[in-house]
Amino acid sequence: MRFNLGLIFAGLLFFFNPCVNMLDLIPDFIGAILILVGLSKMYMYNSNFEDAQKSAKYLLWLSVLKFVLCIWTNSGNRDYVMPFTFIICVLELIFMLSFFKSLYLGVEYTLMRADSEGLTKTANDAFTMSFIYAIGSKVLEFLPHVTDIAGQNAEFDLSAGASFRMSPSQMKVYVYIACLFFWLLLGVIYAFVVSKSWIKIIRDKNYAPYLKEKFDTYTELDREAFMAAKISKIYFLITVCFIFFFDFYVDAVNLVPNFLGILLMTGALLYLCKYAGTNRHLVFSVSVCALAASVIKYLYMHSVHLGINHLLGVETYHYKEFLPLESTTSIYYTAVLSLVEAALVTALCFMCLDGMRNLFKKEKRSVALPMLSFAKVLSALAFLSGAASNIVKTVEGYLATNESVRGYVQNKAYIYSEKAYNDFMKNPLIARYESVSTAAYVLMIVTAVLCTVCLLYMIRIRRFTDGVEKQ
Repeated sequence: MRFNLGLIFAGLLFFFNPCVNMLDLIPDFIGAILILVGLSKMYMYNSNFEDAQKSAKYLLWLSVLKFVLCIWTNSGNRDYVMPFTFIICVLELIFMLSFFKSLYLGVEYTLMRADSEGLTKTANDAFTMSFIYAIGSKVLEFLPHVTDIAGQNAEFDLSAGASFRMSPSQMKVYVYIACLFFWLLLGVIYAFVVSKSWIKIIRDKNYAPYLKEKFDTYTELDREAFMAAKISKIYFLITVCFIFFFDFYVDAVNLVPNFLGILLMTGALLYLCKYAGTNRHLVFSVSVCALAASVIKYLYMHSVHLGINHLLGVETYHYKEFLPLESTTSIYYTAVLSLVEAALVTALCFMCLDGMRNLFKKEKRSVALPMLSFAKVLSALAFLSGAASNIVKTVEGYLATNESVRGYVQNKAYIYSEKAYNDFMKNPLIARYESVSTAAYVLMIVTAVLCTVCLLYMIRIRRFTDGVEKQ
């Protein structure tokens, strides 16, 4: 049980890091995942832990949304930074305050039940500092954007009549530096107080044994309710992960990165390692390899698609960052990275579905076993289709490097007559480009359809495993 408490403590430390334009160098969703895993053995002791678990889930999805919006806005959509930052800050503040309140109320209650009343003051100190940090950090995150609001007023003057006049836009960098300084100072104090409190709580001789005893009692008295809750979490993770295998590109940025789906799939497998006998070392190895392949492919495809935008004359603010597509090297790299990612993710998904099969056999829920076998086929097709879509889209970009093809693409919207279209199609490169472009569009739709089918199919399987079969 000390391991679970340690996970919660580690997750809390992930909240300490400054954000600039929603760029979170140490993503909060990693901390939220650690906290959720740590609370997985504590939510049944007290309703406050259950409320903390719910708030942590909201923080997880908010952090993922923040990550996606950060990539999108920093790829050229700068006008949306300020409103998105304000909305995210308000929502995060609401759920962070709710999370801290529920977590520390639960800790205080269970400390008293474990005859460790002396640590309640330590927990209260951590709660007070967390409360102050949550408010202060969100104010400091949005404060630099006030200069953007002030800059909309041409008569606004920050120089107070001095000979040297400074506009709000010039002042912004200094406001950023000041906010980062105070944020780091506040964060260091937060990390120090929280670390001091949680180290005492984890090391307490009564607290962890008390929680373990309550957990063991709960699992023995109501095994069915306990396993139903675990299966529900596994289903939630494996079902939602398919959303992140859609290819949804806006301004050369895939707004639903595949590696987030891999993280969710890994979370489901971590549950299955203990309850279905899945090999933990194998899970860790495949997960790390799949995650690395997905991140590398994401960064590479980001560069390639920016290059395609540049070649096709689509507006983008990163002209210097695009990868040249004048050779077939980009196609080979895309093919290798996409196929390696698809193979590793398929292996990870198969391990997850096999773990679910073993768990269902063990818990006498075998009615869904044939459906799980078909889910393997659907998921493999979805991942393969996504890889093919990336490859074909890169081939489309490579063909667009030809001057005649690029001229056709830029004038395509102004072709109104069939004769003019046929004249363009007489060029074999343009005809080939048109065929590849159509194939890329079709594969994108096929991938979206297959991922949707997988999502709905997993929801359907859930209906067959809600109860225990009669023997």
